[in-house]
Amino acid sequence: MLSRIEIRNFAIIQSLDLDWSTGMTVITGETGAGKSIVIDALGLVLGERTDSSVVYSGSKQAEVSAIFELESTSAAYQWLVENELGEEGECILRRIVAKEGRSKCFINGRSATQSQLKAIGSLLVDIHGQHAHQSLLKSKEQMNLLDRYANHNNLLEKVREAAAAIKTIERRKSELEEEKQARDAKHDLLTYQVEELEDANPEQSVLDSLETEHKQAATSQDRLVLAEEANQWLADDEASSVISGLSRVIEQVSQLANLDPKVENCLETIIQAEGLLQEVKGELSHYIDSLDCDPEKLQQLDRQLGQFHDLARKHHVSLEQLPTHFNSLKQELEQLHADESELVETEVQLQLAITQYQTQAKKLTQSRVKTAKQLQKLVTESIQSLAMEGGKFEIAINPVESSYAALGAEQIEFLVSANPGQPLQPLTKVASGGELSRISLSIAVVTAEQQLVPVLIFDEVDVGIGGGTAEVVGKLLNQLATQRQVICVTHQPQVASCGDNHLIASKTKQAKSTTTQMLLLGEQERIEEIGRMLGGISISEKTLSHAKEMLGVD
Repeated sequence: MLSRIEIRNFAIIQSLDLDWSTGMTVITGETGAGKSIVIDALGLVLGERTDSSVVYSGSKQAEVSAIFELESTSAAYQWLVENELGEEGECILRRIVAKEGRSKCFINGRSATQSQLKAIGSLLVDIHGQHAHQSLLKSKEQMNLLDRYANHNNLLEKVREAAAAIKTIERRKSELEEEKQARDAKHDLLTYQVEELEDANPEQSVLDSLETEHKQAATSQDRLVLAEEANQWLADDEASSVISGLSRVIEQVSQLANLDPKVENCLETIIQAEGLLQEVKGELSHYIDSLDCDPEKLQQLDRQLGQFHDLARKHHVSLEQLPTHFNSLKQELEQLHADESELVETEVQLQLAITQYQTQAKKLTQSRVKTAKQLQKLVTESIQSLAMEGGKFEIAINPVESSYAALGAEQIEFLVSANPGQPLQPLTKVASGGELSRISLSIAVVTAEQQLVPVLIFDEVDVGIGGGTAEVVGKLLNQLATQRQVICVTHQPQVASCGDNHLIASKTKQAKSTTTQMLLLGEQERIEEIGRMLGGISISEKTLSHAKEMLGVD
């Protein structure tokens, strides 16, 4: 429970310390006295957003502290233990807001973040604001309320995770599909290029052989002329040939050797030379016979080699680089085929993620349907007790198109029939503000009974309600206070009279400042305050008597 709140320089509160009791505490006061400012201060220390406008005029900072007593079995106590922020039966929240807008948060004296304040705050206090009936008109808030009532945190988290996984995979799939389009275009180009090169077969050995063959074909005529001329000089049947001349030399040297044996070595060398020349002549003749001087073959080789040069220019490489380039293109084409596998795998992952989402979303839907039946029955009973005899409340769960939404596969819509015989219609079409307030209050009370939050605050949720209905509201809140600590800001005397404790807000104006104070009323002071609420400025004995009657005081 909330045991104490300390407020310094917040809004129009300069300094205020309040001790709180169990049961139902009501806060009243004249219009503009600042009844809800304490609730706003509590919201600040519970992690709500704020800015420098909350700092009391002329002060450097606003500071709010709230002290809660916890049971060891409570969710808030377990949260503190898990986050290593205290293991005692007490939780002290503190927040400071500087006039520059900076904010500092503390839990049990240790520095904390705003999100941590909000997390522990949601386990300690549930605030139903005076505009709850307005937010209740929004479809999202209706869904949130149903999910909070059913304690769907774990289910919602699983659905959110599954939805996020689908979106992540879909984004990757979209990227891969875009890449595939680019790959397809590149694939077509690579396929054409590879097929074109495959037809030409630009292997290094082929190019080397072709260049050698072309070089030989291109020089075959020149080689033939040179070989024939050389062979002609060696022809032994020609008087001017080298061999013929050498034969005459042999004859001369042979005669000389007969005369002088000293030249016999020369004779042998010349005879060997003639033999070698005869061998050369034979090899040249064979070489000449082997030469192919076919012009058509040379043209064919020119065309083949020219094709390779054209391909090299087309691919912006040299002829020597063409074989390597060809192999590179083939490898790139093979890699493109391999890249297709990731897209296939992503599609498999997407189907698995969708199945997971559908499984979790179905569980959420089933739980929502079950919870909606329970909640609509209780709210219907509650609104009928609030002067809406024959009224009916229903929760429609409407499936939506498969969009894999993070909040599930349906939309929630609150439907109401305020009077017997009237058809159910959306809550947004309820004409009477009073009816809407009563429905909102019924929902707040019914859902609060099911929650484990120890402190429930109702900030002027009884707007538009009066008379006997307001008395029923007061009794409902008092009944709720037997299970939870209830704090109620009200302007209804019927509601205020049902409180176990009564605080009054008052505003004090000075020359240069205005401050709000809050006091706990004794019995006589409470009679006078209820009388004021009943009769306005002029309070008669009859009014005071009525106030005593409402309070059950003699």
